[in-house]
Amino acid sequence: MTARLAIVFGPGAVTLGDLLTGLGFGPELIFILPPRALSYASLLQGEGIVVPLDEAASAGRLDGVVAFGERELPAAARLAAAAGLPFHTPETVERLTDKSLQRSVLRGHGIETPACHLLRDAEEWPVDLALPAVLKPVKGEGSRNTYLVRTAEEGRTLARRLLDPAGPAAEEALVVEERLLGTPCEPYGDYVSVESACVGDDVRTIGVTGKLPLLPPFRENGQFFPDTLDEALRAEVTELTGRALKALGVRHGITHTEIKLTPQGPRIIEVNGRIGGFVNELYQRAGGLDLIEAAGRLALGQEADVSMRPRGGVYFQHYSRPLPQATRLAAVEGAGELTRTPGITASRRLVRPGTALPPDGTAVYLDLTVGHAPTHGEMLDVLERGLSRIRFTFDTPAGAVTRTGHELRAGERKAT
Repeated sequence: MTARLAIVFGPGAVTLGDLLTGLGFGPELIFILPPRALSYASLLQGEGIVVPLDEAASAGRLDGVVAFGERELPAAARLAAAAGLPFHTPETVERLTDKSLQRSVLRGHGIETPACHLLRDAEEWPVDLALPAVLKPVKGEGSRNTYLVRTAEEGRTLARRLLDPAGPAAEEALVVEERLLGTPCEPYGDYVSVESACVGDDVRTIGVTGKLPLLPPFRENGQFFPDTLDEALRAEVTELTGRALKALGVRHGITHTEIKLTPQGPRIIEVNGRIGGFVNELYQRAGGLDLIEAAGRLALGQEADVSMRPRGGVYFQHYSRPLPQATRLAAVEGAGELTRTPGITASRRLVRPGTALPPDGTAVYLDLTVGHAPTHGEMLDVLERGLSRIRFTFDTPAGAVTRTGHELRAGERKAT
């Protein structure tokens, strides 16, 4: 009997093409579409059974449930619980997606976290909070409405705007927390992510992903494998990840845990109950591992080999990010020159010229550029050469502004 795998589908950390390839190992696919994903129905019709979320009970027998987007986790948890299938429990999903609750649970298990306060009203701003601090939605994704706050008055003003039910943000609640200061790691980022596979009490480390330095205030722009940590620090990072996952009650699936490297030791930034953004593409090239397939097999109760088989050298990704003040991507030039750079193996455009850019800081990746270099240092050289050849023009309130990909990275990093 063919296994039937339900995918609670929505825009998320994996592309549709990668999802269909990764889940092509044999199961019958049932796409459960929440309201925000109904526009994908026509694309998915030929790939499996398509069912709106409010009609999920009509999908028939299910043998497994997966989800790859943050917003789809709660629905997937409810569906799996109703069918008696392995997935994060609804309680675990709440701990994974509620930033305030996640901090509280981790502290309750003896895991040191930044001081964190829940705000439902701007006047609840904590008077004793060390500044600068980070203000963000209690439930959010893609860096939406995330700000570095340097004074209490600045924070209260931002909180009033973000919590205004009649305003464009209309956030239900915010968290403000102490900013984690990283150990200087230039020219690499001062944080990493740990990719894990959880099966009951067993937490298996798949790999540790190195990062390029953040653009201000907290915008990711690239990652690579292998990382640059020494063995002792890598062991400390993976041990902390395992403790955090167990504290949050994670007992199933592929997870993505971001960790800051601080002078006091590694600290949890956040734990995500899904595959990390673009990680599947990176790990396929670097180690021949399809994380989407692994997630599907684990959901069906099958054995999943999550061993990386490093192919030598450094595999990397870079994503160009728009200027913070940009309102529209007006033009892109030089993409062909970028892909002809030795060491760059491919570049995929993710935003078309003419596209309006969101005003709330939601993560926008203009492109995905990937490559391979013999060493970490040569990776940086390849990126500098390649990104100098591509030019982005943005509309801004002050007029049109053109920057090379290299200028977007270097100029904004100097602004931190």
